[in-house]
Amino acid sequence: MKVIQASSKQMQDTAKIVGNATGGFVFKDGLEKVNWKLVRLMCNIGYSFMKKEKGVKVTSLDLNGIHGELTSPDNRINDNIIMYLHGGGFVSGSAKATRAYCSVLARFSGYDVISIDYRLSPENTYPAAIEDCVKAFLAVHEQFPKAKIALTGESAGGYLCLATAITLIDMNEYLPACMLPQSPLCCIYGGLDRSYYEIKDNTVEPEAVDNGGIGKLFAPNGDKGDHRLDMRTFECFDKMPPALISFDANETLRADAETICELYRKNGADCDLIMIKDSFHACSTSSVGTPETFELMLDDIEFLRRHFNDSYYERREDENICTADRAGVDHQK
Repeated sequence: MKVIQASSKQMQDTAKIVGNATGGFVFKDGLEKVNWKLVRLMCNIGYSFMKKEKGVKVTSLDLNGIHGELTSPDNRINDNIIMYLHGGGFVSGSAKATRAYCSVLARFSGYDVISIDYRLSPENTYPAAIEDCVKAFLAVHEQFPKAKIALTGESAGGYLCLATAITLIDMNEYLPACMLPQSPLCCIYGGLDRSYYEIKDNTVEPEAVDNGGIGKLFAPNGDKGDHRLDMRTFECFDKMPPALISFDANETLRADAETICELYRKNGADCDLIMIKDSFHACSTSSVGTPETFELMLDDIEFLRRHFNDSYYERREDENICTADRAGVDHQK
């Protein structure tokens, strides 16, 4: 496991901005009483202030009835694709709201990025969001048959990466080349030991998971033995795509991330972890906004290149520069 110590002023400032952008909203118990339309509005307004990268083009896609956005960089390397599943606790988020992060990921990786709008809770409960992700993934494979596809997403999106792969294995379908779940959930109804680390999380409180708050919204009638709702019961982790999982050392879902990695390794599957200290839940979407998340993004891109079997990717740490092959992309932190 790699550890990144967050100490920059940019990280501290970003954490404050994230808190202000959500109006101080925290996922906790009693979530069924929340005005989710208002929460979505606040989150989307916050995301709209994130800077979008130049040198990318955004177009709409129809993915078997699921709306998607294709973010294509001018420095596109080949046909391979990153498919991004947004977070937001299953109740908020959209492809439009995540254009900034997708634009950065596309430009610095040199790959097309496809984000989607899956159905949100509580209006649409389990397994609606997973069904949409699976349908969209298979549509991407159908429309871009030469492409290898990686799945990535943060928080609820990290969970959906894993749940999508599990569903594809159940269906005996085409699988992602690899996955990058960021601060994912493992067990929708909780039940993990979180006592071995100090929790300091201004986004997801333990009671939101362990008292069933998220479960009441996302899967109110779910079977607790369902292996997509409790991944500890999934018996085919040996078939899962290689994964690189990132999380904050003091977030509620650290236990989820580490449990998933343990399940991978117990079954001989390829999984590694990146732990960031003193950041915040799902900080990865800050990308170039802080030195720490920029480093994380470089690690993610290297992982993608390795599992896409794309041969060359250079990191010049001494100059703090990322250079993508045939991309001509330089970024000074």
